[in-house]
Parts: sequence; structure tokens; C-alpha cells
Amino acid sequence: MLKVTGLTRSFGEKAVLRDVSFALKPASINGLIGPSGGGKSILFKIIADTCRADRGWVTFPPGCGVRDVGLMFQEGALFDSLSVYDNVAFPLVAGRVPTNALPREQREDVCSKVSDILARVGLTRAAYKMSGQLSGGMRRRVSLARALVARPKILLLDDPTSGLDPVASSVIMDLIVELHKEYKPTTFLVSHDLRRLLPVVERILALFDGTVVFDGSLQELTQNAPAVVRSFVSCRFELAPPPSEIVVPPVVS
Repeated sequence: MLKVTGLTRSFGEKAVLRDVSFALKPASINGLIGPSGGGKSILFKIIADTCRADRGWVTFPPGCGVRDVGLMFQEGALFDSLSVYDNVAFPLVAGRVPTNALPREQREDVCSKVSDILARVGLTRAAYKMSGQLSGGMRRRVSLARALVARPKILLLDDPTSGLDPVASSVIMDLIVELHKEYKPTTFLVSHDLRRLLPVVERILALFDGTVVFDGSLQELTQNAPAVVRSFVSCRFELAPPPSEIVVPPVVS
């Protein structure tokens, strides 16, 4: 179980995280929602050890550590001087790029894994473009591929569909769900596209002003969440009524 205890982080006088605590079940898929600037990205960076907390700690499951965390940064964080291929390969080779300098056996293994994930995010033809030449949407897909390529045990995805059109967004969300079914990483997913996020996650945490104000299922969210959370969700997502509650108007001849 991934456990977060009492995380607090401030930048100057601004408190970004305030005593944040929760635990994620192994192999679960979880959503993190909340307004921009609420601390979601900083929380992910602290879990992945790319940012330090002022107080609190992160406890990983037995046999798992920070090296088993795959993080997709909200801002992409690609290396513009590297090709798409070498950006995606980066976690597999501990930064030893370009990958064509690797021993043959390792190079073939890396090629197989990178080629597979690039195909799944629809970037096979862009493999040897420089990342600085890509559109914003394509950069998001490269960042997602890099987070997925090593099949990490803990997967943190910060707004993976941002900047993508509706069709591409659906493809990416389907891929995330598909990979979760394949090898069951503990997945924590931020998205402002609640129409695609909420139906696929088992559990939702709401982070407002650096504080977890809700932690529960989608049903609990719609019934028992604080008013500020329900208002936030209702502006972006509306549950369809169950079939028994759908009223079909009579046909007027």
C-alpha cells in the first residue's frame, strides 16, 4: 500500500499542501480532482521524489521504492535536444542516451519496449523527430509514453489528456485503462476532463487549497461530498440516470 502521511509544503508564505494524508490500495486506479493551483502537481512530485516536502513522508509498499514510480509531469518535461525515441527510452537506460550507443542485447530490448508504447500512443512515425518540433498534444503523448514504458508499479499521471482533442483524449484514457488491466500498477490520475476520468476510477480524492476535502467512491461523491466538491464536479460532469429512471416521452401522432 502506498501511504502518504502529513505532507506539508509551502513556497514562501503560500501553503501548497496542508497535512495531506491518504493511502492507495495496491493495483487500484484512483482519481485526484480539484481546481488549478490546489497542490495536485506538487503532491505527485513529492511522491516521485522530484520535490521535497517540508513535513511528512511517503511510505512505499514492500519491495517497491521511488525507482518503481512512473511520473507524467503536467508540463511534459521533455528533453528538446533528444528525439522522441530517446525521450521515451530515458527511464529504461538511466539516462544513457543516445540509445544507439548501448550494447546490442540491451539496445534490442529497449527498442522493443519503446516501439510498443509509441505505437500504442500513436507516435510510431514521430519516433525520430526532435521533441522540440512537436505540437503540444504530441508532447503530451510522448510524456505519457515515457511514464508507461518501464511498466512502473506506481503510476502518477498528471492531466494526460490536456491539450488533446476529444478523440485523442478517449484513445489515451482507454490506453491507461487497458494497461492497468494488463499489469495492475497502482495508478493515481489527475484530469480536468471529469467526463473521462470519473467513470474509470475506483476512488476519488478531492484536493482543494492544499487539503484533502473528500476521499471516496463516485457514488459517495455524488451523495455525500462537501458542497464545494459537488459544485466543482457538477460544472464539469453529469451522471446519466440509470435506465429505469429514463423517461421516454409518448409519441404524438
